[in-house]
Amino acid sequence: MKVKIGIGVGVVVIVAALVLCFAPLKEVGYTVVADYQDTETYYEDEPYQDTETYYEDEPYQDTETYYEDEPYQDTETYYETELLACEVVEAFAQVEGTTPVVYVTLQNRDSVSGTFTVQFTLSESGSTITKSSMYFWSIDHPYEGLLNLQPDEIETIKCSGDGIDIINNDWDWSYSITPGTKTVEKERTVTLYRQVRMERTVTKYRPVEKERSVTKYRLVEKERTVTKQRPETRFKKVSLLEYLRCY
Repeated sequence: MKVKIGIGVGVVVIVAALVLCFAPLKEVGYTVVADYQDTETYYEDEPYQDTETYYEDEPYQDTETYYEDEPYQDTETYYETELLACEVVEAFAQVEGTTPVVYVTLQNRDSVSGTFTVQFTLSESGSTITKSSMYFWSIDHPYEGLLNLQPDEIETIKCSGDGIDIINNDWDWSYSITPGTKTVEKERTVTLYRQVRMERTVTKYRPVEKERSVTKYRLVEKERTVTKQRPETRFKKVSLLEYLRCY
């Protein structure tokens, strides 16, 4: 009887020990990495259409004023020096006594008065004979006279060859006339140039404001769902034996 009671008590103790060691009696916490869904903000370049202002050189026609040298004919007054017109009415030479005399009669054929210069030349020539030679000689005797004549006036001037030996030598005469001068106003046609205003059509350029459609980009905030991980504490029941061994 006592043996049976002892066996029964032993069985109870063994069962109680097994229960305490293996039955999940103790709750303990542990950490795991768990997935979870979250909303994430990000930015993306989004195209959009916009109107852009720009400038472009546009040709246009315009009238331009310019100046050009244009020739034209005009009458120009100028002054010129001319000899007075005259006419020799008579010119001769004669011997008065033993003196040769030359006469020149001159008429002013001009429209203005003036002085006329008369140059006389009386030439004397001959020969000289010596015992050993003979030579010929000639001497000019110049004379000059002035005549102041009004228009169409006639006057005579004479020149006497005093000192000329007309008995032993030969003689000759000549004259020349130098008229006075006058300043004459004249006209002539000349080509002159003047600045003439003219116009012409030219192509010019001006900046013109225009518009065009362009594609631009802007950052747009967006959201998306992503899977993330985080540590989580969870709980489980362990046996007393495992608790004492691991925790």
